[in-house]
Amino acid sequence: MGRYLKPMKKQLNTDAIANELRGNSAFFPAYKKEPEADREHSPVQPQQPAPPPTGRPVDEPTGRRTDRATGRRIPVRRGFEFYEDQLAALKKASLQEQMEGKPGSMSQMVREALDDYLNKRTNRTS
Repeated sequence: MGRYLKPMKKQLNTDAIANELRGNSAFFPAYKKEPEADREHSPVQPQQPAPPPTGRPVDEPTGRRTDRATGRRIPVRRGFEFYEDQLAALKKASLQEQMEGKPGSMSQMVREALDDYLNKRTNRTS
């Protein structure tokens, strides 16, 4: 054996890669292609939505009436802009509550403040 070995070059298996890209792989599934002539004459049909995870068809009613209040308020995420000093004061109030053993939820504080604002606004215009 010689003292110096020649470095081996890695060969990229282009046939295996092309085979995967053609659809013979779990990551690149095969797509059915219609012949050009059939595609021109076949009517376009809308794609049906996938059924929800419950297994119930999409257009089937849930059985719950939508005209009746559930008695619960459902939280919804929204992005709003606040001033830095407002956020600092809110964070300080939250930490103070947490030190007192309370939840100190900034989201709850903002929801309560918004309820107060909306009640004040509604009562003022009535």
